[in-house]
Amino acid sequence: MTMRIFLLAATALLIMVTAAAAQPLRAFPDLTISGPVTDAQKIYLGVDANPFRLSEIKADILFIEGYSMYCPICQQDAPALNELFQRIAEADPEGRIRFIGLGLGNTEFETTFYQNKFNVPFPLFKDEDYVIHKALGEPVAPTYYIVSTSGPAPELLYEAEGALAKDIFETIMSLAKTR
Repeated sequence: MTMRIFLLAATALLIMVTAAAAQPLRAFPDLTISGPVTDAQKIYLGVDANPFRLSEIKADILFIEGYSMYCPICQQDAPALNELFQRIAEADPEGRIRFIGLGLGNTEFETTFYQNKFNVPFPLFKDEDYVIHKALGEPVAPTYYIVSTSGPAPELLYEAEGALAKDIFETIMSLAKTR
């Protein structure tokens, strides 16, 4: 009897995992990004123009942080996110994975203040009119996205709200291997 219950539970778990893995990728909005971009950031992202679209970023995988300067979780996660950026840069010498931050509801001043206060090493962009926030479905801050930009249109591979997941490095690297 115990073995039968175990086998049924294992089978049910296998079916759920297989169904989750078989779900089609979701389209991700090909957002228009604008704001001050340094020459170094243009090189990092592989873009020439400003504004530019997500699909123009030269990367296979794009890690996006949706944050707010006023979000205590965002502030608390900033050092871990900076460390994640460094770990990915070391593990991805080809530059297939890129990072950006989207200041949901934040002005240029707030975005620059946040970048300087927390020494954020990747480009951050304003969204003072909430255009990006609305296009993303009005997420809470922080929300983290992993997006494939290697196809004709951006595709969402991962989305999580709240504190940065402890296994996010492994998740990014695993998704990058499949692209």
